[in-house]
This record gives sequence, structure tokens and C-alpha cells, in this order.
Amino acid sequence: MKVSWSGMSSLAKKFALGIDIGGTKLRVGLVSEELELVDLLITKEHRILNPESLINMVADCISQLIDRHQGIELIGAGVGYPGPINFPDGSTFSYCNLLSSEWNSIALREMIKCKIGLPTLLDNDANLAGLAEMRLGSGQNLSNVVYLTISTGIGGAIFIDRKIYRGFLGSAGEFGHMVIDIHGGECKCGNKGCFMSQASGLGLEKIIKESPSCSFLFSNQEDNDDYVKKLLDLAISGHPSALEVIQPLADQISAAFLNILHILNPEAIIVGGSLGKVFLHLFSPSINQYLKSHLPKELIDQTRILEAKLGDVNGILGGAILVFDDLERR
Repeated sequence: MKVSWSGMSSLAKKFALGIDIGGTKLRVGLVSEELELVDLLITKEHRILNPESLINMVADCISQLIDRHQGIELIGAGVGYPGPINFPDGSTFSYCNLLSSEWNSIALREMIKCKIGLPTLLDNDANLAGLAEMRLGSGQNLSNVVYLTISTGIGGAIFIDRKIYRGFLGSAGEFGHMVIDIHGGECKCGNKGCFMSQASGLGLEKIIKESPSCSFLFSNQEDNDDYVKKLLDLAISGHPSALEVIQPLADQISAAFLNILHILNPEAIIVGGSLGKVFLHLFSPSINQYLKSHLPKELIDQTRILEAKLGDVNGILGGAILVFDDLERR
């Protein structure tokens, strides 16, 4: 069933939808033209859903928001997708970072547009999160920035003169697929030793399942417990075994930062995502020492590593910004 929407006069305030398809959660937000988040719906555990089912879930969320805010003028939806996309035609690539193979090579933008009955724009989720940080968060006063998100997966965005650099087809910024250990574990993309296969939530899940040193996590716990969260909470509290498990990630994250700084020479790397924040808290001294040992002094002195400010709503805000920017260009 298509979502109905009503227009108002040109004097009325306009609203856009930001839709963030995450690795484990779907977030749908209503954003005003002043870029204020007016309302938000979050659903969990959609990792097993096929495109049709998830798009139906998106439509249901939009219907709920419209019911709560009747009479508003919705001008469109900006959708963040957790993988590389062909930006010009709104289709997905032949693999996805976090979702099943059913999401490969589909005309996702058109599918969502047809379902919800609104003008729809599709971009990589990290591009949209980074866009929000550039406009409203840690990148407001910067021009050349890399945004890096570490959560269930790892993604990124490149900003040159404050504009998203998407590359030839739209897949630039897939930092999760930098190879940081040629002997590392297999990634979902088919390569070995990708950054995402080592330091993401999915990578940590694999470490926890396969490493005998993680047995302390399973005492008196249910099978459905979030062991990644428990591991990180213990590490933050100084638990020796937990710190021993995750300490190798410090070098891997440092190596990823080093590659980014050498190749792109940004003013700053803005780090977001639920795990990104934790890793900065735990590893900042190690990362700084590693970079000082491997980079020229000039780069160290003039490059900043910053924490994202907008939290887990940056993708929603970025989706709305994409819509409002498109409206201005028309």
C-alpha cells in the first residue's frame, strides 16, 4: 500500500524524511527545513529481511509519522544504504556490507519511491552521516574531511571543498574494504584482511565466537546476549581479559588512519558510529603514538582526529539535507 501524503501552501513549513538502513536497525525520522529532528521511529533486528519486507517496514514507519503529524508538507525522502551504490541511477552494487545477497544489484531507489509515493534520493549511509556532520556537527568549520564510521560495519565519506566526493560511480569512501592485514580473515566482499572484517561489530562477533580467550564472556549468559557490547563495556571498565582481546584492534585502526592520511591528506578525520566512539576512548593514546611514529611532523601537527557530534541520528539528518539541497537546485 502506498503511503499517502498531503501538500500545503508554499507558505507552509516543509519537511523531509531521513531513512537510515543500518546493520541491525532501521531509523526513520521527520526533519524540518530548519534541519531539526521532529520525530523518530526505530525498529530493530532487520538483518534477515529481504528488500521487499524492509521497504514495507519503511512504508509502515512513514505512515505512523504522517498519522502523528497530519497536514504536513513532505517534499521527499533521503535514504542511507549500508553499502556501495551507483549514485546516478540509485542501484546497489553486487555486494552489500551488511545485508544478504538479495540486496545485490537492485534498483533500490526506484523500489522505495514506488512504494512510498514520494520523491526519493539514495546514497551511501556514511555519505549522509558525514554530510550531517559537515553541516551541523564536527565538520562545520572544515573543508577537506574524511568521515569514518565504525559500527556493525565500517564505512566512510570523503569531502573535498565541503562537497561529497563519490568517485566515478558513487562508491568512493569504502574504507571498510581497505586491506590492513593480507593474512587476515575473510570479508563479506570476498577479500581477506579488510578493515571491516577486523574492527567492526561483525568482526568482533567473529573474534568472540572463535577465540578461546573470550570464554569469560559466556558465564551465566543467555544465547541472545550482546557479547560485543559486554566485551566493550568490560574493556572500558578496565577488565584485563577484555582489554587483551581488543588491544590488537588499536594497531589495525591506527593503520587505517595512516592510510587515509597518506592518501587524502584531510584536515581532519571525523570518527562516528557506536564502536568508533568507544575505540577513540580506549585507543586514542595508542593511535596518536602510532601516527607520530609513521607520519611527517607537519601532518601530525595539522591534522585532527575528531569525534562525531550528532550521534546515531546523523544519517537521518543527512538524508533530509540531501532532499532539501536537491530542492534548492531545482
